Amino acid sequence: MSLLHASPPAERNGPGGVRLHTLKTAAALLHPGPSLLVTACFVAAAAAARHRLPDPVTALRLVGIMLPIQFAIGALNDLCDRDLDRLVKPEKPLASGALSPAVAGAAALVGFAVALGMAATFPLPTLPLAAACAAAGIGYDLGFKRGALSWLPYWVGFACLPLTAGAAVEKLSLRVAVAAPPLALVLALSLQLANSLPDIEGDVRGGSAGLATRLGAVWSRRLSLGMAALAGVATTAAAPLLGQPVPVVVLGALPLVGVSVTLALRPYPRPFPLLAPAVGILTAVWLLALP
Repeated sequence: MSLLHASPPAERNGPGGVRLHTLKTAAALLHPGPSLLVTACFVAAAAAARHRLPDPVTALRLVGIMLPIQFAIGALNDLCDRDLDRLVKPEKPLASGALSPAVAGAAALVGFAVALGMAATFPLPTLPLAAACAAAGIGYDLGFKRGALSWLPYWVGFACLPLTAGAAVEKLSLRVAVAAPPLALVLALSLQLANSLPDIEGDVRGGSAGLATRLGAVWSRRLSLGMAALAGVATTAAAPLLGQPVPVVVLGALPLVGVSVTLALRPYPRPFPLLAPAVGILTAVWLLALP
């Protein structure tokens, strides 16, 4: 525990400091970084489907679908992992006792309810596709992440994201429906393994048998980076078949390939924060480049 937490926040900063500390604790439960990144990709996918930015009201409604889903998945994840986190991540809000399990459960329920309620205001099949995104996250939190199919919810979620965005703006194309799932599978494997790398030791102690735990740190890293580089190369190779301008797709793929090669040459213990934005760039450019 750092010295910053050695004395009570109230004594150090007064009521304002207590409120700030409470807000930071609540935000940590919701995993704001990944949640905002996925939501930004979702809005970008909707813009790509229409080849123009949505109006501000539609953009806010799109955020109202994906951001609550991501917040709810994050809260449910911490709720399910609180016993293991007490051993390996005692600083997390539920593990430390800063927040109660009831708060996390309520946040998850409200998040899913708000998201699906907002999805219901869009044309079909937005609601069932948004529900599939939510179900993928719930399945991962409740047990898939501890088994050999830990990558499956990632794949479902990744594949449904552009489909849900396209359905919401009434631009769900057959081209995207056919091409998105294979690309989503490669990216899902890469990011799921990268996200699991820092937790392998703790997962072993907790009895988890997820894919990264089975492969071990060395092979998980290799497969994650290999899949990321493969995604960049494959999207470029497939661009002519999909009618995409190759130079544009190359520009979208370069950050992901570059990050993958860099991480392979200079291993970093937490590759996910570097890979995830590069995946977001590739996804956005790939969708925008579709005719």
